[in-house]
Amino acid sequence: MHKPYLPHKIAVSTIGICIGFSLFFFSYSHILQRQLAEQTEKIFQNIQNGLSNGFKVINSLHEKGFTQCSQQNLMQMRKAQFKSNDIRDIGFYQNGQLTCTTGSGKLANPITDSPENIQIDGNKIWFDHVLETFDESITGIVIRKNEYNVILTFQGLLGEYTVFKHYEIGARVDNQWLHLYGDNGIFKSRASDSKKYFSVHLLSHSVEFCSASGVLCVAMQQDNFSEFESSSLIFFAFLVALFSGISALYVYDQVCRYLFGINRRVTSGLKAKRFTPYYQAIVDLETNKVVGCELLARFKDKMGPLYPDQFIPVVGKLNLSWQLTEYLISTALQDFKHIQSPDEPFYLSINIFPKDINNQDILKGLARLQDLPPALNVAFEITEDEELLYDEVGKTLEALSNSPVQISIDDFGTGYSNLSQLKLLDIHTLKIDKSFVDEVETGSIRSTLIPNIVAIADKLEATIIAEGIENQLQVTELLKMNIKYGQGWYYSKAVPFNKFKEHLTANSHFKFSGNAFGNNLSGD
Repeated sequence: MHKPYLPHKIAVSTIGICIGFSLFFFSYSHILQRQLAEQTEKIFQNIQNGLSNGFKVINSLHEKGFTQCSQQNLMQMRKAQFKSNDIRDIGFYQNGQLTCTTGSGKLANPITDSPENIQIDGNKIWFDHVLETFDESITGIVIRKNEYNVILTFQGLLGEYTVFKHYEIGARVDNQWLHLYGDNGIFKSRASDSKKYFSVHLLSHSVEFCSASGVLCVAMQQDNFSEFESSSLIFFAFLVALFSGISALYVYDQVCRYLFGINRRVTSGLKAKRFTPYYQAIVDLETNKVVGCELLARFKDKMGPLYPDQFIPVVGKLNLSWQLTEYLISTALQDFKHIQSPDEPFYLSINIFPKDINNQDILKGLARLQDLPPALNVAFEITEDEELLYDEVGKTLEALSNSPVQISIDDFGTGYSNLSQLKLLDIHTLKIDKSFVDEVETGSIRSTLIPNIVAIADKLEATIIAEGIENQLQVTELLKMNIKYGQGWYYSKAVPFNKFKEHLTANSHFKFSGNAFGNNLSGD
């Protein structure tokens, strides 16, 4: 007798599911459109800032009044490039021809420009321009006004951009679309001015956005739900949304904020030991033998990995820095407790948050390091991205100096350290930041600062380690500068202990007694 009502129940349930799904998709679409709009604006703003900075640099160089490609002129050009993160090269013209650049110096054969794409306020601009003084695979934007030009590359302008990866940057030149950077084909010529054009589909969303003049355009595309990695949680969220309508949308939003929030993942991950120590080899550049390693932290849970630049700021903000460091120290000592060496001890560098020195938590670490294996030297590596309160931590610094633990300064030359303060720390090692090593091949102005760092290290009686080595040419140049040690992908990436142990025993004289293989922490 209830069968006649069954179709109505099914219909009502179906309508409710459709309404719930529609509400969920509408909300998700609204959020995704807002994120796409923000990211296209960010990309566009980075490009605009780069162009504006290029105009300012050219104007400032013209004010110097140079008329020839002199050493003084080149020095001013290189100073201007060094101060800018976006500019790849600066050139100087005489009689309408490019005669010298910051990267190549004075050119043996001057270069004549091809016709520019557009002019803005007297500045000639070339898009998608092959940099003839570099490898021909590098392209960029060239701005020229009178005697100077500057070269901007999209790698420099957008080097830190990693949120949405499917985007295209292009320009309209003589009513023709010119692809400049990113994934070719995303821009569909639906936007012609600064008003954003959104395309919403069941499988993807996209947005197009152009400058007010319509010359420079950015397009971005994102597959729906691709930012989520846990299908079970998404399925649960869909069920709640489909059967609960508007109320479920609120619940879904709150659940997602909690479950996917980095703060919660870091806090619970630390309790569940989802942080895993990884080790990157430190190598003698002359012999290619491993002499030590740097301890690095990696994180992975059921929702996937968090990268150091994501979780390290959160660890500091939540005041969990010493809790994480103490766990890593304990695990590393367990890993290396059976290491043996016939001569020099193994060098283990452990990153320390400066705040843990400022609040004296570091003294707890010294207590843990009283009974080190004879074949193990431990160094505390202090990054320069946070200032040490030297006036307030005198006793702590004295305790560090009197302990068997060595002190290393990470990313030296990029932060707060100065020579008088470094003397208070009894420095053993200075680590040259990767940004200096990256440019050592080209002899750029940044790389010319390395000898000054070597001189500082000599004054402090400290050893130098070069970070971020990627090829043999960099090794050769570093050895010429009397730098003996280095680390980087050219030798080894950071790996878990079991893999590092295999690499160490194959590339050094260090051995491990017994059958100890350390901790195998999966992070799951």
